[in-house]
Amino acid sequence: MQATMGQQTNKVIKRRRLRAYLERKKERIKAARAAASKKKSKK
Repeated sequence: MQATMGQQTNKVIKRRRLRAYLERKKERIKAARAAASKKKSKK
C-alpha cells in the first residue's frame, strides 16, 4: 500500500465497508425471499 493522505485511505476503506454491507444485505434479502417462498409452498 502506497503512502497517501488520510482522507484518501478513508475513502477507500469506506467504499470497501459499504460494499461488504451491501453484500450482506443482499444475502439477507435472498435468504428472506427463500424462506417466504418455502412458507407459501407449504400451503
